[in-house]
Amino acid sequence: MRKMKSNLDERQELKLLKIEHNGCWIAFWGLLIVMLIQMIVGNDSIKNLAGEWVVFMSLALYLSIDCVRNGIWDRKLKPNLKTNIIASSIAAVLTGIIWFSVSYRNYHKLIGSIATGIIMFVQVEILCLLVLMIFSKIYKRRVQKLEEDD
Repeated sequence: MRKMKSNLDERQELKLLKIEHNGCWIAFWGLLIVMLIQMIVGNDSIKNLAGEWVVFMSLALYLSIDCVRNGIWDRKLKPNLKTNIIASSIAAVLTGIIWFSVSYRNYHKLIGSIATGIIMFVQVEILCLLVLMIFSKIYKRRVQKLEEDD
């Protein structure tokens, strides 16, 4: 298949890339918010969330793997322990609150719901921190390899 010539000049190409970038992130965060709302209101069966979950995870994996492969971490954040702890803590707090809400909605037991929220908080904190640390190491190796190749 032959690649077609672009009808856009450099300014339009940059503008289009910015539009596509914003659209990608709107889709990413929109899918996450929709799934969280569905879980909180009780529409959380696997068949109701499967489509959104597959698209969300595909997008998350693609963005993560391709950015690390190309030596890109973030515009503003550094891949260090402090940043990784803050990011995993935010994810853990949100997950703990959501699972507390879901558990309380389903069982109406305050102590059990608090325990569920705390357990999910701890699990997500540890898992997310571990994944971020692994990705940080892979990213640093990749950047070093890319710099050596240049």
